[in-house]
Amino acid sequence: MFDRSVLFVGSGGLGVGLLAEALALDCVRNTGGPMPLRAYSATMRDAAQSDPVLLRAMQRLKLDTKGLSLKPLALYAFAGAPRIDHVVMLGATLPAASRLALGDTVDVRQWDIELPKGPDEETTPGTRYLDYLRLAEDLRKPVSDLVDELTSMDAISVEPVAHTA
Repeated sequence: MFDRSVLFVGSGGLGVGLLAEALALDCVRNTGGPMPLRAYSATMRDAAQSDPVLLRAMQRLKLDTKGLSLKPLALYAFAGAPRIDHVVMLGATLPAASRLALGDTVDVRQWDIELPKGPDEETTPGTRYLDYLRLAEDLRKPVSDLVDELTSMDAISVEPVAHTA
């Protein structure tokens, strides 16, 4: 049962949102019991492919990548898209139009992170690979803390409320 949802949005089209999504899913799976949180990822670009070096780094970290795909942020504004409760912007700012499309009740957070250089920039695959491993290490605690916060919000919200007449 998914009580809450979080969308991780990267700006560079590298798949950094995928990394955060995989870390969040790893945290949730390790809690046992029903899944209290659903994680999604998106990119600010209209069309992008994940950096294969990032995918190799995620496999090295034993993060489950099955079912993960890089989707444009605009997809979440369409009818029938999953309900999003929280958005985490990874090194980017949420455009006003996307904010309006997602709704006023969405909690938007900005995480200032240094994005690795992409494959089209002057880097070698080995350097990017190490950058992604470092980024995963940097993101692990904030993602874990966010998962704990959001799942505890649900635990608090289902507590019985005493009504007085």
